[in-house]
Amino acid sequence: MRRKVANITNSRQKAFVYTCALIGLTVYGVPRLPRLEHGLAGTFTLVWLLFVALCVGANLYFLFGADKERKRLLEQQEVASQSRDLRHEVQRLRG
Repeated sequence: MRRKVANITNSRQKAFVYTCALIGLTVYGVPRLPRLEHGLAGTFTLVWLLFVALCVGANLYFLFGADKERKRLLEQQEVASQSRDLRHEVQRLRG
């Protein structure tokens, strides 16, 4: 059973806006972060930077490649489903 994927209108525009907002937040927030030192403050800085990098990376991946990859996978599943149905039909007709 195939999962239904809803088409989100303006998804690329939203991803672009979110990426720009994250970059703006990063430019604003990085100078205000504590130094990368041992301790709680340095750990917070490291986790914050990793989280921002993860979010920006995920938005850029979606912006540049996720739609194409999802479309390709859905087309492959559709072709496989059609060939499976055709094989079952041929077997049924043969007896």
